[in-house]
Amino acid sequence: MSDQVLSALEQFFLRWQRDGEGRRGLPLCDWEADWRSPCELDEPREGRVAWRPFQREQAANFTAMANALELTLHPSAIALFGHWFSRPLPCSFKGLRIELILPWNDADLDLLKENLIGHLLMLRKLKRSPSLFIATTRNEMTLVSLDNESGQVWLEWLDSGRRLTLASSLPAFLARLETLPQ
Repeated sequence: MSDQVLSALEQFFLRWQRDGEGRRGLPLCDWEADWRSPCELDEPREGRVAWRPFQREQAANFTAMANALELTLHPSAIALFGHWFSRPLPCSFKGLRIELILPWNDADLDLLKENLIGHLLMLRKLKRSPSLFIATTRNEMTLVSLDNESGQVWLEWLDSGRRLTLASSLPAFLARLETLPQ
């Protein structure tokens, strides 16, 4: 499954780059001297830097996180978060505007892991099945999540616990994402 996730993610990045760079050129983000990333393509100009998603040389390790939670993490989540660095990517899924979450650098990956742990502990306390958020929506109480047991992708309402299946798997979800301007 992780190979399918990586392939679908790479195909999405290619569409995202083709569509975005064709319309506006390379994406720019605010440059922060103490928050560097291998995604950065050159030196900053006027406080902004061009960037592209960057594939890690070695996959990130999630063993400590899984052990701390006493939970086997779904391989799709590990593939999504552990192989690439990127800014959050604006896109849509069947008209729903989202931002796909990926870490910008190793420190950001550590923060992402902490947030995922907090999310999983909250779900455990509420006696809900474990899920891992993969994208944000405009509503802070609604996330796109990966069901840690089945690998399905859900639209998840944190305040009510309601969940709507968006796709049967992460590769199927990624294949249906449409690019949006930044």
